[in-house]
Amino acid sequence: MLQAAVIFQSSMILQRGKCLAVWGTGNPGETIGVQIQGRTGQTVTEADGTWSVDLPPLDASVSEELIIKSDSHKIIFEQVAVGEVWVAGGQSNMEFLMRYEKHKKEEVKDCTDPDIRFYDVPEVCYDGQLEEFDYSRQGIWRKADPENLDYFSAVGYYFQKALKEKLNVPVGIIGCNWGGTASCSWMNPETVRKVGEPWMQEYETRTASMDMEEYWENQHGNQMNDKGNPLADVFGEFMMPRTPTEEELVEFFSHIKDNFEEYANILQPQAIPGSLYEHMLKSIVPYTIKGFLWYQGESDDVPGLNVLYKDMLSGLISDWRRLWGDEALPFLIVQLPGYDCWLMNTEENHYPIIRRCQEAVADSVEHTYLCSISDVGEEKDIHPKDKKTVGQRLALLARGHVYGEEILCDAPRAVSIKRNPDGVAVTFEHAEGGLEIKGGHLNALQIISEGTEQEYSVYTEGDQLIIRMGNPLEEGVSIKFAQTPWYQVNLYNKAGIPAVPFEFSL
Repeated sequence: MLQAAVIFQSSMILQRGKCLAVWGTGNPGETIGVQIQGRTGQTVTEADGTWSVDLPPLDASVSEELIIKSDSHKIIFEQVAVGEVWVAGGQSNMEFLMRYEKHKKEEVKDCTDPDIRFYDVPEVCYDGQLEEFDYSRQGIWRKADPENLDYFSAVGYYFQKALKEKLNVPVGIIGCNWGGTASCSWMNPETVRKVGEPWMQEYETRTASMDMEEYWENQHGNQMNDKGNPLADVFGEFMMPRTPTEEELVEFFSHIKDNFEEYANILQPQAIPGSLYEHMLKSIVPYTIKGFLWYQGESDDVPGLNVLYKDMLSGLISDWRRLWGDEALPFLIVQLPGYDCWLMNTEENHYPIIRRCQEAVADSVEHTYLCSISDVGEEKDIHPKDKKTVGQRLALLARGHVYGEEILCDAPRAVSIKRNPDGVAVTFEHAEGGLEIKGGHLNALQIISEGTEQEYSVYTEGDQLIIRMGNPLEEGVSIKFAQTPWYQVNLYNKAGIPAVPFEFSL
């Protein structure tokens, strides 16, 4: 029987201006025809029942019909829009729902817009999971309105809203994310072995003494793997809307202690290298898209493994682009903001390592861009509630680097340092029109000599940050900006984008 891939539905958004991939299954040997906007394509179903058709590029539109015909059946998808389509990938901060977002109460009052639509890829990580639980709330193209807004990725929503306002075409987001997942879950396992062998070794060491047949027997049908209703997540409903107090955390965990410990101490199937690459990402390939948004890295901050993140993220980008057959697909990376600790965990994080890796990837991988949100982190919460700023900054990056607007869209970055009689001058790129310190006192700057922090004063002059020292600047001095786990940057360029962390040694 004729079927299109699950992501093809009424009310979907298709990518404009690029050859359009449409695929599905049917009876072997049947002729399949596809048409929309007067563009047509035809093929014959393969022996295994699969078929795929490429259509000529489409024009932007708010309402079309996509018709798929076989020798014996016809499918008509209605209210199909054509515009811009982006995949929003990562872990919980990309998954973070509009339901919990800081500005949601105000946003919902005027959110109705049929040209903003969201598709969430069902959270599955092993064969049979879709059939074991009720996934009727996922895998749906939703239009932005008060009824559906809760389900939208908050970062994705604000990105598409800002983009739509400038491009004046429909904008769709495909959410492909899962909280608490490391990059290895989103990669081809062969790539993990090539660029992050210790990640694979850790997995193999952990499973070497496990009875994997018994493990999978316990996983199938296990209610801990029921990810079908994102609004029924007890943990998310408690943690995401606000930052609980320590007393509230103690009370909450006292009621779920046994389940939480069981969940935390066993291998989660979504942590298996390649699991989400195989079961989530591949389910939407090769749906035609414009590019990727990526907000992830928290779960890669594992001592001894976090230094691999540059190679891991570079490998992931290559894997994703290879699946779509386009090495130039833009990849917009959110750099992790300042953060201290969460859930009463007092262990120091090593996010500065992850941030440097993210910056290095943006510098070394073509068509990859860094989004700075170093002013909106939260000291005691790994999930900053302000996702509006994140989405809008990503949209600004896309407008400048992908859609060709001549605008200042990148974060100011320190590129050189020079001694002067009173101290040093740090020169920034992406600082056209000058830098600004908001609030009078510059946050997050440390001048360290012989292990002791030195006093200083600062001011901006064009594209430079001038640092004056109370004492002559000696050799072996470190100039560190936002190199601690927690900070909140207040040094901006004229586009209102905060500076990227940096460090110099003199």
